[in-house]
Amino acid sequence: MIEVGLTRRATMRCLALSGALVLAPGARAAVAVADRRAATTAALLRTTYPHRALTDAFYRGVADRYLQEIAANAEAVKAHDLGLAALDGSYIAPFAELPAVIQRSLVEKVDQLPFFKALQWRGAEMIYRDPAVWKLVGYEGSSIEYGGYLERGFDDIDWLPKTAAGGQG
Repeated sequence: MIEVGLTRRATMRCLALSGALVLAPGARAAVAVADRRAATTAALLRTTYPHRALTDAFYRGVADRYLQEIAANAEAVKAHDLGLAALDGSYIAPFAELPAVIQRSLVEKVDQLPFFKALQWRGAEMIYRDPAVWKLVGYEGSSIEYGGYLERGFDDIDWLPKTAAGGQG
């Protein structure tokens, strides 16, 4: 008989490694679900608030922050996941991988659901409160500290034709 000399430490290391290998597929599945949830939420935000200048990473960051916010509310997470399942249920491809025209048509089917309304309201706030986005959409920021909009572009109506009297039309 061949005797294999395993120390107690080596035995514990082997047991820990085998346990990690058994648990790893479940852990990978949980990470995949969370990653898909974030990717679909980011694609939904991009479809709802499209701006060419905003990157996928920006939308992903907003999606991650939104998902962290709703994580404390099990009902909100459940409603959000059901809504995302409706979007991913096209059986063509996951929502995040579909062309923009198909994404928009799928959003039209869920745009009255509570999960979408919640994401729409909070997503708008999260996107448009970012000062980096202000420059992209032409918002100059708050005007109250400069006397209000009356003296800061309120009368910039250069897009209307001039009238014969020389004023704005």
